[in-house]
Amino acid sequence: MQHLLRKQIITGALLLCISLSSIAQRGEVYQPYHDELPYYLGMSIGLNNNYLNFNRNIDFIHPNSSAVSSINPKSNLALNLGLIGTLRLSKHSLLRLNPTVLIAGSKNLYTFTKRNNPTDTQTMNIASAIINIPLAVKIESDRYNAFHFTDIMRHYVFIGGKVDFDLLGSNRSVILSKNVATSSRMPYNNTLNGLDYGYEMGLGVSFYLQYATISPEVKFSYGLRNLNKGDALLSSIKDVTGNFVYFTIHIEN
Repeated sequence: MQHLLRKQIITGALLLCISLSSIAQRGEVYQPYHDELPYYLGMSIGLNNNYLNFNRNIDFIHPNSSAVSSINPKSNLALNLGLIGTLRLSKHSLLRLNPTVLIAGSKNLYTFTKRNNPTDTQTMNIASAIINIPLAVKIESDRYNAFHFTDIMRHYVFIGGKVDFDLLGSNRSVILSKNVATSSRMPYNNTLNGLDYGYEMGLGVSFYLQYATISPEVKFSYGLRNLNKGDALLSSIKDVTGNFVYFTIHIEN
């Protein structure tokens, strides 16, 4: 049975290689007039990893009893879904708008200990649903041959700004407390602002298929706004900024 299955796999692989070779020999160029479109639309789907950056102040060495004496960010994976619109400025430069919803569910923001209870490591947990609105200038190369296909792909880079708004940013958070004796959940006011702005940059590759363009890309996003609300818990923290790393696949017409 395994021998027959192996023969079927090998035969199928050979037929696929022969069919791809025959297509490549025809030299067909997919979407040859795509570069002449003044604009085009699409959708995107991907994953992102977000984490906080803490800039501690001088009081962190000797915080008051209600402030944190140690703090560490926790990375959080989330799903991102979006729409994309691209406006052509010139042959190699474009303006891209990609409003995206980041669906994170319940996420752990950071772990910390307090000066008055250094043996109990606690976790700040909050539900999150972020709308990311980035506007970027995209610079792309000429199309080139690859995988025996003619003008099938190009690479690009981009840089721009963004605004993030957390739809659940006003909700109360939960502190998860775990030590040897107890494990508890305590409601707590959200310590971070829900509105952020910053800059983004990244790179990607576009594959021009017969009916659509597929573009996997990596994007790095850095917040510039101080998200610290000034709660007593974070009184020994000067600034809190949010950072994201995205892996996204764009599907465009």
